[in-house]
Amino acid sequence: MANRMKIERSENYDYYRDLLWCSVPLIGMAWYYYGPRPVLLLLTGLLTAYLCDCALAPLHGAGYHSHEPSSECFAALIVLMMPATVPYAVVVAAVIAAVLVKEAFGGEGHYPFHPAAVGMAVAGISWPDAVYQYPAPGVWLPVWGVSDADLVEGMNATLRDGGLPSASTMNLLTGNVSGGLGTTAALVVIACGLFLLVRRRIRLSVLIPFLIFCIGLPWLLPQLNELPVVSWPWEYVRQRIYLEKYIILSGTMLFGGLFLICEPVTMPNRTSSRIVYGAALGIATYAFRVFSPYESAACLALLIVGAIPEWLDLISHRTERIRFMRKEEQRLAQFTKPE
Repeated sequence: MANRMKIERSENYDYYRDLLWCSVPLIGMAWYYYGPRPVLLLLTGLLTAYLCDCALAPLHGAGYHSHEPSSECFAALIVLMMPATVPYAVVVAAVIAAVLVKEAFGGEGHYPFHPAAVGMAVAGISWPDAVYQYPAPGVWLPVWGVSDADLVEGMNATLRDGGLPSASTMNLLTGNVSGGLGTTAALVVIACGLFLLVRRRIRLSVLIPFLIFCIGLPWLLPQLNELPVVSWPWEYVRQRIYLEKYIILSGTMLFGGLFLICEPVTMPNRTSSRIVYGAALGIATYAFRVFSPYESAACLALLIVGAIPEWLDLISHRTERIRFMRKEEQRLAQFTKPE
């Protein structure tokens, strides 16, 4: 019997595998609140990603090989950011858009924009009522067909209008609030983030600047109707703390920081570039949260800032080279100095 050719796994295989494992407890929480429909949505997304990979594999001159589950990972991330009532067709369309963007730039390891962010943005702009309207937790949704459950906007809509949501801290931590399938249970999201951090899948050089600006800008420039337009950072501390609580524990800011922005293909390679990249993502996320009508501010920020990582690496490389040349000139000048 001929020996089967050994297929080498992708360099980022373990990263995508760990993200897929993290989707299990997140979708489990969604099952607890909404029934089995979230699980079927996830399976629909995974199957669509697999079939797209099989269909597009001939473009690379070979059949499908399961050496990198990136498409399935992007599908899981898209589903986790959507509501439990999203139609299956919207999930299929979003996943197809994500895989097409991945393959359009050369496939694995070559795409400049995060495919999951692209898929989520395409679905959100095309079907905003289906993607950004959420059912109340505890409503057991039908597996098939259209649900008659009342839908509400996400908490970011309240924050954007200058108000504060009424959800308690415990509900925010346990996911007992209206929102995306995997973005509301803050305790589970943080636990998965710690798992990724221990596994060295999260780059603190990107995450820390991102969080600093996502948290710091609302503190300095709070969008609250009960506060004056201009105030000092040490004034109205209680209102600012309440605002920060909802910014951190609601929406896609925390989810995006832990699961999206540290994607190894789209982020810069150099540490200094990653710091600037994380800061730019934080600023863009704050801007989209305040001015955009869409909930997925982190995804929109990734689409904008995703154009600069290679440029940041180039600038960093040139800066390091200039510093090295100057040090060499100084060293040679000392040796050639007349006695």
